[in-house]
Amino acid sequence: MSNIPTSQDAEFFALCVKKWQSILHLGDWRIEKGLKPAKQAMASVEFNETARLATYRLGDFGAEKVDHQSLNSTALHEVLHVFLHDLMAAAQDPKSSVEEIEKQEHRVINLLEQLLLKDSHGIK
Repeated sequence: MSNIPTSQDAEFFALCVKKWQSILHLGDWRIEKGLKPAKQAMASVEFNETARLATYRLGDFGAEKVDHQSLNSTALHEVLHVFLHDLMAAAQDPKSSVEEIEKQEHRVINLLEQLLLKDSHGIK
């Protein structure tokens, strides 16, 4: 039995994607909804690096309940793929220098530091 998000669910998912894109400072990426559904997954994301375009697709949630919590966490999961994309691309490219990989690693670390320390113990 399929468990496909409704058009209203897809609209909520899109809002969640925009929220996480903003929180993770990914304004240099265009993140858009694809026309076809994800295959054998709740969602997926594909990249066009030249255009800095990430295209997400919603799919069958299977046994997972489709609600605001599952849609939001799935949106975060897909946007985290975008967040980590440059690091993964650098790490997988045999032509990448150690400096390039470290630069991408520190981009991730620096933002995680900001996000995690922002509200820890009321200290900003």
